[in-house]
Formats: sequence, C-alpha cells, structure tokens
Amino acid sequence: MQRNRWYNVPNQSLAIYARNAGFDLAVYDDYSKGVQEELRRRSINEALYEIEYACEEQGFDFASVKDGVYVISLGNPLSIQYRHRSSQVIYVGIGNIKTRIKSHLERSLFDVMQSLSGSTFDFSFARPGLQGAVGYYKHVEYKMLEYFCEQYGGLGEKRRFPLLNKNAGSDKGFAGGTEWWKKPLKASGKKPRWKLSPTSFSEFAPLDAG
Repeated sequence: MQRNRWYNVPNQSLAIYARNAGFDLAVYDDYSKGVQEELRRRSINEALYEIEYACEEQGFDFASVKDGVYVISLGNPLSIQYRHRSSQVIYVGIGNIKTRIKSHLERSLFDVMQSLSGSTFDFSFARPGLQGAVGYYKHVEYKMLEYFCEQYGGLGEKRRFPLLNKNAGSDKGFAGGTEWWKKPLKASGKKPRWKLSPTSFSEFAPLDAG
C-alpha cells in the first residue's frame, strides 16, 4: 500500500448490494418496516464486503487504515450543479476508513443512494504521508475542501463544500509535498451528461456531523 496514492472503487450500486442480499430495492417502499430494516442491514454488509474486496485487489488495506482520506462521488452520467460549475464529488472525509464508510451508510449515505436508485457511486481512498508531519491526513482534508470551494463553490454561502460535507477541516499549517490529493476532485476524463440541483426536499444529514 503506497502513501499519497489514490485507490479507486468505481460503479458501486445500492440496487446490486440489495439484490445480492436477496432483496429488490425497486419495491423498498412496499416492504414492511421490519423487512426494510433487514434490507438496509444486509445491503450495508454487502457494500462493505464489495468495497473491501475491490480495495484488497489493488493492495489497499481498507480495514486497517486509521489515518486515511477518502472521496465519495456520483458515478457517470450524473453530477451535482454547484455554485460555480458541476462536480460529481459529494463528500470528502478522513479517519478510520472502514468504520467511517460503515457509519456513513448507516447514517445517511444509504438514503442518498436510495434516492438515486439505479445510479452508481465511486469511492476513492488514500493514506497520506509527509515526513515529520503527524496528522498530515487532516491537513490534506482541509486542502481538498478549500480547493473544492475555490473551484466549485458549494451550494450556497452556508454550505461551501460538497453536498454532504459541513465542516471545513483543520489547517495544520504543513508546507511541502505535492498536490497529489487533487486528482479525485478534478475528475479528469469523466464526462457526466446530467447535472442535478438539490431542492429543499432533498436535505440529508451531512456525513461529517455527529
């Protein structure tokens, strides 16, 4: 597992997670509350299994990284219309990778994915490293969110960051290193065909809250 390198897990589908768990996401609302809860639990387990397996194939230890940085994005052909221009990025986060992704799915990400049923999502993971810089991964998150704000502008003055981010990150003041972290924010080579503009009815709990 290399430092300062992105490991990508594209085309992740909640509908496929649910199908592998023995359910049909298309009729989610027709299931009883108890069945819905079981569908959520099993689908989240399927998601974690699929993501971890894809990471292992690339040499990234999804389960052990405690100081990671990650990006969650919409897959083609969708994007979000932010203030300056569109982007597929919906969240930038840090920490214990597997624990955080599991928490996101349980808290809000499952609902976001269900609201866009049939769409796919892309995950990018990295373990930042800078010699002599303890907590460098926190600084990387800060730099990524500031760059996103400059390039895309968020959704409004109170939400300058990706759709599911709330906090600005922590500027640790580290100098040096390359700007390797920009790659998943630039989305080079991707050409989304649709731009989504969230309404007041599509408010989801920010993933970094709580």
